[in-house]
Formats: sequence, C-alpha cells, structure tokens
Amino acid sequence: GRVPMIPRYLLGIWWTRWFDYDGQDLIDVIKEFQSHKLPLDNLVLDMNWHQKNAWGGYTWDKNLFPRPEKFLEKVKNMGVSSV
Repeated sequence: GRVPMIPRYLLGIWWTRWFDYDGQDLIDVIKEFQSHKLPLDNLVLDMNWHQKNAWGGYTWDKNLFPRPEKFLEKVKNMGVSSV
C-alpha cells in the first residue's frame, strides 16, 4: 500500500538547545524568531524539562515549567510544534 506523507511541519525548521531554559525563556526564543520574520516550526524541549533527579522520567521540573500545560498551549497558539 501507499505510505502516508508525514506532516509538513516535521520537514520544517527545528530549534533545540540543551540548557536550563524555563518556559518564558523558550517563549522569548519563539518571539525572537517571529520578530525577525524567521520561520520556526518545531521547538525541541531537550533533556532539562524534567526533574533532574529523574533522568528518563517524565515529570516536569516545576521550577522551570510551573504550568507545563499552559506553556505547551502557548507554544501551539504561537504556531510552533513542541517535541
């Protein structure tokens, strides 16, 4: 059978950086791209989004992302996919 095409945004521009960015820092990164009219399709939340004593776990670091659901919603509303 036919292989379905992947979503177009996955072929777009990706941004990632391994650093202790908090939610507002990352929103500011998106705004910086937008202020220069640069495309940004995917924001990769690298290793430091989760609790530091739980490598491999899936628990948000509430110091960096006190309201992760709101953060993800804001990123989506800005037209960027979070990975």
